[in-house]
Amino acid sequence: MTELAPERLPGRVPGRPRGDLAPDPLSGRRASPLVRLRAAARQVAYGALASFQDYRAMFTLRTWLFGWTVRLICQVLFFASLGRLVGSPSAEAYLAFGNAAILGPLGSLGVVSSTVGERVSGTLEFLLLSRGSTFLVLASRGLHWMADGLLTSTIALCVVSPLLGVPLHWAALPAILAVLCLSTVSCYCLALCMTSISVRRPGSRMYLTAGTTIVLMLLAGVTTAVPQAGAAGLLARILPLTHGLSAARTLAAGGPLDLGAVAGEAAVAAGWGLLAWLLLTRALRHTVRTGSLSLR
Repeated sequence: MTELAPERLPGRVPGRPRGDLAPDPLSGRRASPLVRLRAAARQVAYGALASFQDYRAMFTLRTWLFGWTVRLICQVLFFASLGRLVGSPSAEAYLAFGNAAILGPLGSLGVVSSTVGERVSGTLEFLLLSRGSTFLVLASRGLHWMADGLLTSTIALCVVSPLLGVPLHWAALPAILAVLCLSTVSCYCLALCMTSISVRRPGSRMYLTAGTTIVLMLLAGVTTAVPQAGAAGLLARILPLTHGLSAARTLAAGGPLDLGAVAGEAAVAAGWGLLAWLLLTRALRHTVRTGSLSLR
């Protein structure tokens, strides 16, 4: 009996591999929303597992704790010492808290370089063969950067606050960490937007991450007050971390949760996430269409 070619099967989309998100080849019906959601969750889970395996190859517990984490704590202490140098305890506390809180968002920028690493090592071609969303594949492959940033930020806050006498309402620490988690997700979405550039132009990755770091430290309320007027104020309002850091500072001082700031940070995260999906999907299609995936 002659077997039909895959393109001839009823309901089959030519050129698209069969998977959980593709139409059924016999009935032509799409999978139910629940099945699609379950498939996407499984895809993210496997991507996250692979990302943490990659991270384990980068560090041992000793090198991560006494090398990487200690270096970041020293970075926070350096910026806090600038406030002590000018003789202002309030400036010292402001700089210490801001530079500890930004470690999570800055850590998430690592996905810009790691995605380029996927292309250089030749694994990006295999990731694009995923039967589901290529965006979810690449996004989940960098989740370890967010986890690392949040953990080092938490350690820095807990170490620097008693060490320098920075006021911190310890009962509000879980809420502070939740707000910083939202800020880190927001910055991760921004990093995925930049990934759409670095995956096509690998040489730009260091300029993108360094430039973003400088802009966040200057405009997001980390080292100085958030600008309110002009182009700088407009840019600050759409940047990740600006609203979240404001809410975290209020909680650390013993104040209530600023729902307006949290909603603002969530809106920024949603906006950058949507833009990341559009730009990264377009960039990947362009590299496939032009045959420029391999850099080996």
